[in-house]
Amino acid sequence: MDIRDLDPADLDLSLGRLRQVPESAVLAMVTSWRSKGQLSPLVAAKQGEVFVLVDGFARQAAARRLGLRSVKVEVVQLSSAQMKAQVYLRNRERGLLLVEECRLVRELHDTDRLNQVQIGDLLERHKTWVCRRLSLHRELSPRLLDDLSLGLLGAGSLRRLAQLPARNQEELVAVARRDGLSSRDTSALIDLWRRTTDPEARRWLLDHPRDALRRARGQRDEVRDPRLTEPARQLMAALVALSVASLRLRHRLEQGLGEMPPAAIELIAVQQRRSQEQCHEALTALTEWLKTKEVVDGQE
Repeated sequence: MDIRDLDPADLDLSLGRLRQVPESAVLAMVTSWRSKGQLSPLVAAKQGEVFVLVDGFARQAAARRLGLRSVKVEVVQLSSAQMKAQVYLRNRERGLLLVEECRLVRELHDTDRLNQVQIGDLLERHKTWVCRRLSLHRELSPRLLDDLSLGLLGAGSLRRLAQLPARNQEELVAVARRDGLSSRDTSALIDLWRRTTDPEARRWLLDHPRDALRRARGQRDEVRDPRLTEPARQLMAALVALSVASLRLRHRLEQGLGEMPPAAIELIAVQQRRSQEQCHEALTALTEWLKTKEVVDGQE
């Protein structure tokens, strides 16, 4: 094994176009580097005098933020197609996003001129797996595929979008982002839009997506307590949501989480600390406010 000390700033990041590294992953890696140091080497392929990063994009970004001038890098000899395959193979445990897999397969097909069987052999997947991702890549809007935030949508949303004309794909994604719809709600909105043929009805769906989803699911307007003002109703809704989230978290833990890679555990630990701090601050502020109101009420 060829392990070298290299400056993270000198690594070629061109294969980063095939990955989407969330900010949370970089922040978690920064925390890990500070507390534990480098646990595993990055992986780079030597191409002439250039070292092309193949695995470790979050670690490389974290090292740059920490101002490190030297990191451990495993140097390997790979062809262009093999480098791209390693981006996938070395992340199988965590799994790539569907849109990442589509970009990778399309590049191996169009740039490296591999057929579907060759791509399947290289990625250790069946030809049908390759075929589905090639088809999805061709059917999705090119403008959406260039947008890294597309990875925030679930696989179901992407597959539903691919069944629509490109212009409508872009329109629905824009609405989902505007209203902050979850992946599940986005999928449901796409289904509603497809079942609706009237142009005016479709326009209403896009203008009022949350109302449309609520009506489609048969939800009734909640009975409002007349004692609560609008700010008080919003506060009560936030407290109920916090309680529901707490119950879901406990239920998930009771069911078990299975085996996880260290990077995933580190991400969870970072979010746990952040959530605990934010919830503590919010509930403490509410407690202090309630104490103030009790004093005022007592004086009255």
